[in-house]
Amino acid sequence: MARVYGIKKKLALNNVDEKTIKEIIGNEDLVDVIGRMENLIDSDMMHEILDSCACGGGQEFLNQCKKIGKDLAGKTLDEKIDYLNNYIFHSEKIILNRNNLLTGTFLYKENEKYKCVCSAAVKKGMMVYDLTENTDNRTMPLSYCFCCAGSFRRHLQLQLGIELKTKKIVSSPINSRGQKPCEFIFEIL
Repeated sequence: MARVYGIKKKLALNNVDEKTIKEIIGNEDLVDVIGRMENLIDSDMMHEILDSCACGGGQEFLNQCKKIGKDLAGKTLDEKIDYLNNYIFHSEKIILNRNNLLTGTFLYKENEKYKCVCSAAVKKGMMVYDLTENTDNRTMPLSYCFCCAGSFRRHLQLQLGIELKTKKIVSSPINSRGQKPCEFIFEIL
């Protein structure tokens, strides 16, 4: 998950100058950090940085994804997607679109609202997932979710045996106050 310390480190690794890094990190409030990143660095670099902060899911989960990928080897992409949607996923869905694109959606719900599972801290006393119930009228920019999309992308690559690139963040509970799910568009490379 994209945390302030990790973002700061990745900015330096991408040769962002110290003055700009300090300006981006500022008050260390994650919503503000992402907003300043959108304004101060190239969007491709920002997306790569956030993608590189993606959660792995733990070694046991990664091994499970690899096993599914081996079990599905030799099947068509349509067959693999059908299998994942019907037998593996409980709160996720993937759709093969035209033009070499996949749509991936997290459908986690709680109390009739979509929920976010990101446990990174926005600031002391507030986690990213709290933004779905946000009472102080703050909204996380959609670009933050390149981190979660990166995690989903990596897991899908292992399961489907294909290379993907996150093309777009369509929606997110932390950007819509729980009205919309996490929805990502992936390009098949």
